[in-house]
Amino acid sequence: MKNSSTTDELPGFLRPFFWDVDFRTLSIDESSYFIISRLMEHGDEAAMSFLLKTYNSEAMIDVLRTSRVLSRRSRNFWKILLGVAGEPCIPKRYPTPYGIYSTD
Repeated sequence: MKNSSTTDELPGFLRPFFWDVDFRTLSIDESSYFIISRLMEHGDEAAMSFLLKTYNSEAMIDVLRTSRVLSRRSRNFWKILLGVAGEPCIPKRYPTPYGIYSTD
């Protein structure tokens, strides 16, 4: 899942992207799906560099194809960057009294 020669702790500059969880409990290996999806959606240039250095393309493509928290914009960006053909996962849609609400 991750590339070799990386530690299991997230670097401190990523802390702002994980505002809603205990940052110290995140493990690069055990929390990989959550970390990848969060950084794909909210990450900046440094976070993108971290993703590309830390995780292999198969792990990122798996998140791209299965995550329902990524916006259409983020999914399209990563689809182009990773060279993924086909349509990635459809975003979540929530029924409301006024029609369907999309996370896009």
